[in-house]
Amino acid sequence: MASAAKAQTLESPVIDPTPLSVVRMTPPVEATLRILLNSVPYLIGAAVVRQPAVGDAVEAEVGRMPWLHDRRLLTLQLPDDSLPANKAILLDWPVPYQAEWVGVPPRLLISRLVTNDRTVGVLLGTLISRDQLSAAAREALDLSCELIAAAVGSDSLATVSVPAPADETRHLVIVPDELMPEPESSLVIEAPAESEPVLDPKDEQDERDRQVVDEVARALDELTDARSIGRVLRDAVTAIAGVDGFSVALFNSVRREVAYRYKVVGADPDSAEMGRQAVDDGPDCYAARHDRRWHGFVREIGVRGPEGVEARKISVLQYPLIALDEVFGVATLQIFGDTGFSDHATRLVLRVIEVSSDRLAAVRRAARFQPSLSPSESAAAAVLPPVAAAPSFQPPTTAEAPTTDQILNDLVTKCTEIGLPTTFMVGVDPAAGLLRGELISTSPAARELDYALGISVGRFTIELSDRYNAIARACREGRIVTSPTLDELVQPLRDADGAATLERLVQGGRSTIIPITVSGDVVGALVVGPMADEPGFSTIVKVRDLVNETASRLAEAWRTKH
Repeated sequence: MASAAKAQTLESPVIDPTPLSVVRMTPPVEATLRILLNSVPYLIGAAVVRQPAVGDAVEAEVGRMPWLHDRRLLTLQLPDDSLPANKAILLDWPVPYQAEWVGVPPRLLISRLVTNDRTVGVLLGTLISRDQLSAAAREALDLSCELIAAAVGSDSLATVSVPAPADETRHLVIVPDELMPEPESSLVIEAPAESEPVLDPKDEQDERDRQVVDEVARALDELTDARSIGRVLRDAVTAIAGVDGFSVALFNSVRREVAYRYKVVGADPDSAEMGRQAVDDGPDCYAARHDRRWHGFVREIGVRGPEGVEARKISVLQYPLIALDEVFGVATLQIFGDTGFSDHATRLVLRVIEVSSDRLAAVRRAARFQPSLSPSESAAAAVLPPVAAAPSFQPPTTAEAPTTDQILNDLVTKCTEIGLPTTFMVGVDPAAGLLRGELISTSPAARELDYALGISVGRFTIELSDRYNAIARACREGRIVTSPTLDELVQPLRDADGAATLERLVQGGRSTIIPITVSGDVVGALVVGPMADEPGFSTIVKVRDLVNETASRLAEAWRTKH
């Protein structure tokens, strides 16, 4: 029996389990993984595990990787004929039960990393699309596999561990799922002084992200209209992702259409062209179906340049706006190029959108799309919480009085009905000493003017004290002013050449400015034009009567709100 026990000991020696040694990610591997995530659509995570994975491992992770919970993948020994060298394949691999997952089940992307005819590791990825990969994505994957294999198999990583002597017997150790205590090391490392704490870079980034979200939430506290909220979101997403175009579309509660859209694009001509060639953000768009928390894709537009029309690719990222399990709108981000948005920027913008969703839903229920010209109201009175907005808690009332926005829209609509398709409106901001663009008619010429000047999105601002602008002069003096050219309306926002170009685009430059006076104060102005011919005297009289009627309705509406 003694001899049998001795033989059994020689065949199966008792050894201590050796824990998995993890070497930190090197800059080449990290950079290549991040480039891979930006190059392959719907790839939201990637990781590299060096082979063999027991006792000598390199593990690198970027993005979301639920597969790292699965020890079958971490300790996978790949024969040479199991997977092609440095080629990625897609598998319907089950997500481990430890990993929390919401949405479409992901697919496992796996590739055997080979360098110098030797398997050095495995590339794992998380893909959230059932579509076939494009040729460009395949090329990006193959190139990334080559680069990562070279980095993992390089001498700089191989020198981290000391190879075992040739005469020493190697044994495979099965490491249990439970956490094992770390063995004591003979290497003495001095602990950092308490006055100089070592901060985790991930914790620092999380703290900065939390500060951004809190700052946006504070900025939204006192806002009671959709346009003001849209401006705060525009500034936030521009700082986070550096977008070239941003818009928020709020849906009509009854009809399947957009009730209000706040849209802003850059000042360069290409961005203006991107705004003209609109992207679908209505109730029937893909993002509004709420299949996922965001939807990204690439679209192509034609931009007129010196050599003709050139194709420009635009990366689009759309977020559904959700409140009480209802998709009531869509926020859209656009940036030139087909590289898309980074994973960090995508998730941080999502947190910002989620913070603003309840307030956007409230102003949409109250139909407060643009700031009112009335005195400031309590935010709690204008923006109702979901419970207070329920019909069962409101007493029966008669027909509600029209709002400021409805009264002003009626004026623009009536001008269109009497044969004035190009009219727009500005409001007086006495605190800032500015004239701000408010509304514009819906004719093709008016839309071109709006694209160029940004009247409906608030980019059209003029100092009230400007001596050369006809609109400012009409508001200061409280009288009707005529302008023979568009230059007098748009300076100093456009120079003479720019104004002449815009005048040719809208096919006319003659305008008539009629101030809107309520209770003795000029609160805005209606601009009839620009148009090719100056309107006749009878037409101006009709418009003046409409403006006076609008001023009376505004005075009555503001008086009933006190």
